[in-house]
Amino acid sequence: MEKIDIAEVKRLASLSALEFDEKSLEKFVGDFENILNMVGEIQKCDTSKVEIKRACHDFDELRDDEAKEGISQEEVLLNSPKSRKGCFAVPQMLEE
Repeated sequence: MEKIDIAEVKRLASLSALEFDEKSLEKFVGDFENILNMVGEIQKCDTSKVEIKRACHDFDELRDDEAKEGISQEEVLLNSPKSRKGCFAVPQMLEE
């Protein structure tokens, strides 16, 4: 499994717009490593004979869509750390 270090935890926190003190960052390093180890164990499982199940829904049982009064764009943007031109402003994630 890939090793996680404090720099990677800081990068992930930054992408998530989260801030942590150094003690919390060190704890997250261990937590992420534990998670990756568990995923590694799961990946070792032989699933070649496991039948894939797909859920089927009876669409007759679904409720009808109803238009309801929502909250305004201004109210939604009050929860955003940054907004621009009436939209959420987020850091660029991909390079062109």
